Amino acid sequence: MKKMTAILIAAGLAAGMLPAPQPAFAAGTDLYVGYSGREGNYSTVQAAVNAAAALNPRSEQERVTIHIAPGTYREQITANTPYLTFVNDTPAQPVVLTWYYGIGYKYYSVRNGVYNAEAAQAKSEKDEPKERWGCSVRLRSNADYFRAENITFENSFNRYVTDEELADGVEVSGSQSITFLRYKGADVASKAATERAAALAIEGDYAEFQGCSFRSSQDTLFLGASYGYFRACMIEGNTDYIFGSGTYVFDTCELRFKGYSSGAAGGYITANKNAGRTLFTDCTVTAASGMTVNPGYFGRPWGDAADVAFVNTKLQYEGIITGAGWTKMSNNAPENAKFKEYGTTANGNPVNTSGRVYGTVQGSANGLDTKTYLGSWTPFYLNGGTPVEIPAISGTLVQELRPVYMGYEWSIHEHAQTGDRIFADRDFTFTELPELLAGGEAIQTPCDAKKLSGTIAEFQAGADITVSVLLDTRVEKLPAWLEGWTKLEPQPRSSNDVAFYIYQKDYAKGETAALGENGQSSYCVNYAVIVTPARPAATLAGDADCDGILSAKDLTVLKQHLLHSRSLTGKALANADTNCDGSVDAQDARQLLELLLGK
Repeated sequence: MKKMTAILIAAGLAAGMLPAPQPAFAAGTDLYVGYSGREGNYSTVQAAVNAAAALNPRSEQERVTIHIAPGTYREQITANTPYLTFVNDTPAQPVVLTWYYGIGYKYYSVRNGVYNAEAAQAKSEKDEPKERWGCSVRLRSNADYFRAENITFENSFNRYVTDEELADGVEVSGSQSITFLRYKGADVASKAATERAAALAIEGDYAEFQGCSFRSSQDTLFLGASYGYFRACMIEGNTDYIFGSGTYVFDTCELRFKGYSSGAAGGYITANKNAGRTLFTDCTVTAASGMTVNPGYFGRPWGDAADVAFVNTKLQYEGIITGAGWTKMSNNAPENAKFKEYGTTANGNPVNTSGRVYGTVQGSANGLDTKTYLGSWTPFYLNGGTPVEIPAISGTLVQELRPVYMGYEWSIHEHAQTGDRIFADRDFTFTELPELLAGGEAIQTPCDAKKLSGTIAEFQAGADITVSVLLDTRVEKLPAWLEGWTKLEPQPRSSNDVAFYIYQKDYAKGETAALGENGQSSYCVNYAVIVTPARPAATLAGDADCDGILSAKDLTVLKQHLLHSRSLTGKALANADTNCDGSVDAQDARQLLELLLGK
């Protein structure tokens, strides 16, 4: 099949599965926290998050932006709603979201591993925070497409003791080999006091952060989703302070070793598991002032296939990273992991990497870039939050095809036939394509677009056309936008053993055709689209289902139209006029029955 035209919208293709991107422009609802007297204002961030959940945003157009006034907010925050944004509109004045839970201690306020307001009030018994290392903010699995601008995420556990923590009855739980007592003025920044205490845990996909800070000491930032992006952020800690799995890019960020007030030891920036890979590009490694910072490591392998790359890293001084660069974790040796380093400098000069773990120093940065890592997903903050208009593509019958959502690959091909690729982001091909579609102009939709809602693309008819949408037969409920389209009997099939229903609708030259949502995302693939020149209105009188033959099914379809349980349009309506008198009525049903009976 000859390829007419194609477009890679956004960051480009990646090896393997492409992530689901997001639309180009933000809209929706604005809520406020800490803005007294303003409509839509809440006193706590969690209250605003709960209000956003009640709004149930399902698309970028419905995004809820929570504007947080400068100040310190001591609360454990959990979000499980997609399309949320936390924003500090006054970046010169900090917004700090902080909490004090740490592993190895118990508190009155904990129930089932997380904060519970009733338990905090009752103070009847104590429990340990067991969910995501006592994280201050948690983005659960449904909190996809989260964004934050100029927000500080902090866990105070390894930094200072708060009055709220003491009032919560903090004490050693006995479940860990921990004996350090916490009291007002205790040196919790010492090595002896350090334990796991996360500032942020990410479980939702496609989270983005710009100009944010993340502060703790051990296990500061947990990465646990498929994809994420950090731009111009600061992450501070000592032990494994960026840890987890998934594919993440840290772009021009500061990676700060916090150090210790006493009992100093070397730290580890990363502890990566097996799923996904992490790229640090054009980042700076620094040491916090006022603390003792010993030489540390780029990372250690939490899993045996850990995959971390540092590209064009600037060190505050060469000795901040040990000569080896990487070290082991448990039984996982760094030389067996997928650790990579390229272009590291200190004070503008290349650092001495002769002592690095074997195989980690790369001869080039090929493949170690944001586009390769993030594939077709273009994060909103990649361009500093500047909206990007999606360019249109055209064929002959399909003109000005314009996707609504950024980040997908769409393409248009002529002469559709068996063996052709179906989707722009999958290698599935047609193994059976009915003759009525052969030779048409195919719109290769992204298979991953099945996850999106609303209209996903529009185009203009370059001539009088018939649009055929091939919908996976496993989709349980017909999408509303396809209601009224003519359903045909032939079922194309794919190389991954999927059968498709065909739904057709005619458009006159210059008309706008809209492609809507798939209606289902799991256990199915997205629909395909093939556009053909419009055929004569009536090719076979009585052929109400447009399958090219007369059968009892045509009579059933015609009766459904007459009983208003189905609405025929276009060629199907013209064919249903069996006696060719210009109207479709009971006379047509009688004549069709006689034809079927051989009369």
